[in-house]
Amino acid sequence: MLRLPPPAGAYIQSEHSYQVGSALLWKRRAEAALDALDKAQRQLQACKRREQRLRLRVGELQRERRALPECRRTPKEPQLLSGGQ
Repeated sequence: MLRLPPPAGAYIQSEHSYQVGSALLWKRRAEAALDALDKAQRQLQACKRREQRLRLRVGELQRERRALPECRRTPKEPQLLSGGQ
């Protein structure tokens, strides 16, 4: 009996543990990873902008809060001085 050799490339499926695999599959995975990275970077930038806006708003509110008690103290102080004498 004559034995025919296997077709070209038929024996190179998972022959080696260091086999890379399909280049198209790795390209799709790399593109998906890059897309996910891009999305995460956009979200990070949006979060940083939001944090900056909130920090500015908190600073404004703290300055307003510090300014209000000073306005309230000035009318009360003359009353305390005149009432104590």
